[in-house]
Amino acid sequence: MKTLGLVVALALLAPLTAHAQEINLSSLDEEPNRVHVTTGAEYGFIASAGYSRILPFLDRRVVLTGEATLPWASLDLADFGVRAQALVPIVGSARWKLAGAFSPAVRATENKVNRMVDAGVDVGLVGGLYTDSWFVALESGVDLLLATHVTHSDSYRMLVHPGAQDGWYGNAGGNLRGGLQAGVAFSRYDVILRAGQVRDVGGGPPLIPFYGTLTMDARW
Repeated sequence: MKTLGLVVALALLAPLTAHAQEINLSSLDEEPNRVHVTTGAEYGFIASAGYSRILPFLDRRVVLTGEATLPWASLDLADFGVRAQALVPIVGSARWKLAGAFSPAVRATENKVNRMVDAGVDVGLVGGLYTDSWFVALESGVDLLLATHVTHSDSYRMLVHPGAQDGWYGNAGGNLRGGLQAGVAFSRYDVILRAGQVRDVGGGPPLIPFYGTLTMDARW
C-alpha cells in the first residue's frame, strides 16, 4: 500500500509542478518588479500567477519569485500549488548567459480516495542567447516530490482498505524535463513560450510526456 500511495501521489500532484522562471536574463538590471501570468499544458492544464523582485546580491542580480498554480481543466480550489524560487545568474557575457534556479514548493490535491499534501523542490538550469528585445534558451531541470502526507477518506476505509494509515510518505519520485524557451519584449512587457519533453526519474514518460506554456509579464 505504501508503494501504491507514492505512485498515486506523484501522478495526482504532477499537474501542479514547479518549473524554472521564464525571464529575459538581459533585463535584470532594469525594472526590479514583475508580475506574470502563465497558462498551458504541463502534466495537465494549468494556470498560474506570481510576483518577482530582482535584488542585488554580491555582484549579481537575483530574481526572487512567489507563485500560485491551479489546474483549470477542472477548477478546484482544493487542488493547488505554491512555490518560492531563487533564480541566480551563474556565468555570462553580453549576450550568452546561464542561470540556475532553486524552487521549494507545496502542492495539494483532494479526491474521493484521499487528501494529499506534498513538499518538494525543483532545481533547474536555463541558458542561451539574450538581447534586450528577444531571447532563445535551453532549459533543463528535475522536480522532486520529497515527502507526501496522505489522509485517507472515510469512504476509502469503508469500501477498500479499513486499515489504511494516514501519514507521511518519503521519496515519492520526480520528473526530469528538457526543452526550449523563447521570448520577445515590447515596452515593459514580455511574452514567453516554453516547450519540451518530460520523463520520470526512471526514464519512462508520464501521462502527458510534453509541456507547452505561454507567459506574459509586466515590469516596473
